[in-house]
Amino acid sequence: MTKKKQIQSTRFGVYAVLTFKGKYILIQKGKGPFKGRWDLPGGKTDFGETPEQTLKREITEETGLKLKSYKLITVEAYTHESKKEEFHHTGVIFKAEAKDIDKLKREPDGNDSFGAEIFTEKELKKLKLTPLAKIALKKI
Repeated sequence: MTKKKQIQSTRFGVYAVLTFKGKYILIQKGKGPFKGRWDLPGGKTDFGETPEQTLKREITEETGLKLKSYKLITVEAYTHESKKEEFHHTGVIFKAEAKDIDKLKREPDGNDSFGAEIFTEKELKKLKLTPLAKIALKKI
């Protein structure tokens, strides 16, 4: 009996360690291998976009928020293997501050997110985070 080969893929995206008044804003993954875990808001770059443009678009799409400020902090990569797939994920990570949280999307977006939520640093330690979120939060 031969072992079936896994699908191998690469993923590239732009993400934010997003804060507002010292608290962290994360999204809960709505699909994929990390469904149900908490993640940094962000995602893939559309054709022709700069990382900054991707950052602003993805933050608004996933959280409903606008950015007050942002700064590139790191580029990180990791490999994840499941029964079906092995993928290499590279993330451009910004530290960003939201202007306000009046329009925070706490409800599922019907796509990739079960909604966004705000957490204290102490609360973050109790959450099930995605690998990228774990890596990025250690960098700040």
